[in-house]
Amino acid sequence: MNALPKEMMSVLHISSMADLTKIDAYFAYVFQYIFIAACVYAAMIGAQALVKEETDGTIEFLYAQPITRSELVAWKMVGNVISFVAFWVITFVISTILVIFLKQDGANTGDLVQSLVRIFSGELLVALLFMSAGFCFSAIVHSAKQATPVALALVFITYILGILSGLNDTVEFFKYFSPINFAIPSDLLHTSMGGVNVWISLIAIAAFAMLTFVLYRKKDLKV
Repeated sequence: MNALPKEMMSVLHISSMADLTKIDAYFAYVFQYIFIAACVYAAMIGAQALVKEETDGTIEFLYAQPITRSELVAWKMVGNVISFVAFWVITFVISTILVIFLKQDGANTGDLVQSLVRIFSGELLVALLFMSAGFCFSAIVHSAKQATPVALALVFITYILGILSGLNDTVEFFKYFSPINFAIPSDLLHTSMGGVNVWISLIAIAAFAMLTFVLYRKKDLKV
């Protein structure tokens, strides 16, 4: 790794001193890619949540029921959040079991578990941000076929912004537009997500959620 350019090390989110023979450092390096996939998944289920009813033709049935559009959006959000959180909890449990089983001699189990809790809690917040952005998009479009490319674009464009912020000081402010950059596993191994990043995530989630309700109430449903 010492032979690799500094810029490449920054893109890979590893330092020249990273000891990949330690399970926590190795897990952090590998899990950053699983985290990106999880963000894509969260954005996709959010982007498909509302528009899927129109694409499948089931919106006519729902629209005929004694339920308001706001209630429909709220229950869709609750259902998808519960589904994703269940997936994330299962991933956490399996990861914790594997990390403890494969830990090197002398490694403190309590410290490893605390590190994993920091990683998974911070990344859950970021994933929910992408899901809320997906919901907002789902309240605008009329076809579920548009959900996948938009979800991929949303995640990878913001991820690239985070990479650029680390490569060039003149665009360092891009890191505030890169949610994935808020919760890099190697950073969360030793410290919790920064307060600024937490507030940006919470405010963005609330803003996207409120905007979803507003847009869906005004949307002309395709029936």
